[in-house]
Amino acid sequence: MRTIINVFDSTSVILKYLITGLVLLYLAGCSTLGGYSDFDEPDIELVGIEAAGTQGIEARFKIRLKVTNPNSIPLDVEGMAYDVYLRDTKVLSGVSDRGIQVAAYSEAETEVTVSAGMFSSLSLIRDLMTNPITDSIPYRLDTKLSVAGLPLAVRLSKEGSIDLDAR
Repeated sequence: MRTIINVFDSTSVILKYLITGLVLLYLAGCSTLGGYSDFDEPDIELVGIEAAGTQGIEARFKIRLKVTNPNSIPLDVEGMAYDVYLRDTKVLSGVSDRGIQVAAYSEAETEVTVSAGMFSSLSLIRDLMTNPITDSIPYRLDTKLSVAGLPLAVRLSKEGSIDLDAR
């Protein structure tokens, strides 16, 4: 009986050390994120779009995105995913593994390819037919950036409206 109690005692001691070690590792991991405590979200803006043909039943477009870095450290964007919504309908989407380097307190542009699915486009056309546009159409650009050195992806959303009266 004495042997069984010793096994349980040594197991509980090992368990205590294991839990203490895990807590210390967690706290050390949190302290390494301290360098990002003053990290401001970058800004992303849609600055251009042009047709790039079709692939199957999808229309393809090339869009230019401008990324602005308001931080004192450079951003090494390793990849991104993006969706463009018009009137709350997702009409364009894409992903890119093309890297982009944005120096500290600077901005950089990149060109990426997006596709417009037929069904989402038809949904937007139906909406436009039942609720015609007056002078502008609202849009939203949702982007997920994978940045080297950051433990989590940076998610950005930019809203605005496209002025249809501008010439």
